[in-house]
Amino acid sequence: MRITWAETDAERGDVQELFSHVFTGIEDNAVPLVAYDYMYAPLIAQIRDDGDRLVAAAMTCRTQVAAGSVLASRQGLPDRLGVLPLIDKHSELDLLAVDDSHRGLGYGSALLDHLESALAARGVRAWFGNVTVNLDAVSLRMFYRRHGFTVLPDFEPLPPLLGRKWHGPNLAAPQFWFYKRPGAGPRVPVDAA
Repeated sequence: MRITWAETDAERGDVQELFSHVFTGIEDNAVPLVAYDYMYAPLIAQIRDDGDRLVAAAMTCRTQVAAGSVLASRQGLPDRLGVLPLIDKHSELDLLAVDDSHRGLGYGSALLDHLESALAARGVRAWFGNVTVNLDAVSLRMFYRRHGFTVLPDFEPLPPLLGRKWHGPNLAAPQFWFYKRPGAGPRVPVDAA
């Protein structure tokens, strides 16, 4: 299995298509175009089969709150949420999908490991995500725990990480949140600053 980065709009279109196939109700622009990398700083890992068909992908990036702060700062507006000093110290595991025909082969684990290594090398100190109520929460809870994430109880809010809240109050409550410090090993708390 070879993991590469989705660095072109065409590759990201394939990733968007996979995510749309696996998840119901996903936004048409869930995967940012290259032109918006300055806002989201995405890492999009992909695995293709021998015929170059995308079979698995994962994306981690800045949160909407952080992307909004970046955009506001480019327009000369103040950082009201105070996230810009920590903009590159956090990342949200936004989406991870494996095509049905390739599940159970370790692709999801390989993508997580690949992303974690890249995030640790970048100096990211808080990596987090959530599982929504329409997904298989039981197996996903075990999956993220197995990868060293602290997994919160159902419907418990994400605590401040790095001393900041990374989601606005309008976010619908997910089934559960998970978080970790990349490269720090299993269940190491994310520091306050």
